[in-house]
Order: sequence, then C-alpha cells, then structure tokens
Amino acid sequence: MKTSLVVILFFYFLGFSSSEDSQSDSCSSNFTLPGITFNATSLKCVSVWSSEDFILRYQQLGPSLWNFILSAPNTNSYVGIGFSPDGKMVGSSSIVGWVPSGSGKGAIKQYSLEGTRPSTCLPDKGELSIKNMSIVSQSNRLFLAFQLNTTDQPKSKLIYAVGPKNKFPSSSDYLLSEHRSETSTTLNFATGTSSESEEEEEEKGSDSKTQAKSSTMRNTVLLLNVLGWALVVIFT
Repeated sequence: MKTSLVVILFFYFLGFSSSEDSQSDSCSSNFTLPGITFNATSLKCVSVWSSEDFILRYQQLGPSLWNFILSAPNTNSYVGIGFSPDGKMVGSSSIVGWVPSGSGKGAIKQYSLEGTRPSTCLPDKGELSIKNMSIVSQSNRLFLAFQLNTTDQPKSKLIYAVGPKNKFPSSSDYLLSEHRSETSTTLNFATGTSSESEEEEEEKGSDSKTQAKSSTMRNTVLLLNVLGWALVVIFT
C-alpha cells in the first residue's frame, strides 16, 4: 500500500512537469486553430523570440495579401507584433491583443507607435492595411491572427512586446501600459529565418540562462517535496 502511494506521488510529479510542457507551441507541432476567419493551412513557421516562446506563422496568398498568426504564452498580459521601418518601436505600426484570465473575451487592435509614452501609442491607428483580425485563447496560449494587404513585401524589421501582468488597456481609451519586455528582429520572408539584433541576443541570452536556472530550481523543489512525502509515508 505504501509502495503504491509512493508510485502515485512520483507519477503525479511527472504529470505536473509535463503539463507545463504541454502549454508550449512549436513549429513541429500539429497546428490547428479554430475560431479564425481565414484558412490557416500551409503557413511557414519560425521561432521569433525564444526567451518568451513567441512563434510566428505566415503565408503569402497573392501579390498583395499575407496571412499572419502570432502564438505566445498567455501570461495574463497583452502581446504585440509590430512592423518597423528601422527596427525601433517609435514609427512602427503594431497589432496588439489580450485575453484577461477568466474572461473568455479578448480584444485585438492596431496601434500607431508614435512615441514611448502610453499617450503616444494610439489605438485604431497605424499604416497597416489590416483585415480579419481575431484573437484566440487556446491551451494557455494566445494566437493573434490577421491578414495584411500590402503592395510590397511586408517590412522585414519586426518588433515584439509583452505587457505588464494583470494590466490591460481599458475600453475607455485603450491606451497601452508600458511593456515589461520587448525585442527587435529581422525576418527573411523567403527562407523563414528570424534573427534578433546583437544587443537583444546578448540580453536575451542572459535572461534565458536565468529562466532555465529558475525552472530547474523549481522542479528540484517539487521533486524534493514529493520524495519527502514518500519518506514520511514509508516510515510511519
């Protein structure tokens, strides 16, 4: 009986660890996404921000129409993707979406990033010709989907951002709070490769090591707790 309980506790720990992994997305996963307004098959896929687990899928449908789907963890924050002329925030147009925890209802808007203050990030404005915007919350991830009309290839300088936790734009003005993390990348649409700027790579590399260390410590504590309970059961 005691041995059975130890086995149950052990597999509970394994199940807890795998549940964290199941919340991730990857370009090798079998991708299906109900609830969007366009066909999401045959999209190219690229990991664009590894430290925040951002995945971008895209497809050119014709001379002037592109499909985009941004996948990111739902950390109860807004997430955004921007098209930039120079890789910087100011002067970019971005698509930002959020789904507050427990609400089931999200919002997605285009913003014109005319400055670094919330009052200069203007909702429902921007240079992008966007249609069929939608946001889907699935498996603890957010999926921002939209179609972009452009006579030229989309700007290759892309920016990404994650907002502060538990703080969303209000329906009174939809102004964005200052992001808690951001990055700038260059995407080669032909090859499907994305690269962060050198400064971003150095900073994110440090962050990734910190996150990996934190995750390892968390899992170690959980394992010790499980083993501790197992020993209590065996010797009582």
